[in-house]
Amino acid sequence: MNDRLRLTDAELAEIRRRRPAVRASLACEGMHLTAEEEALFEQMDAERLTPDESAARITAFSREKRRAKARASA
Repeated sequence: MNDRLRLTDAELAEIRRRRPAVRASLACEGMHLTAEEEALFEQMDAERLTPDESAARITAFSREKRRAKARASA
């Protein structure tokens, strides 16, 4: 992967700074991140994924969870 496309230290710090407010907003809607979802965000931080890459990763994660749920109920 091209390191020039990774998040900078400042960008990553800003994302991490905003995360508690995002969690609070989700909680107001009755939504809470699971340990698995928290781990996904930590992994994306460690990989310094761009917003587009993060969105793609979250979409893939969500789709896999739905597929697994469908298989379990079949």
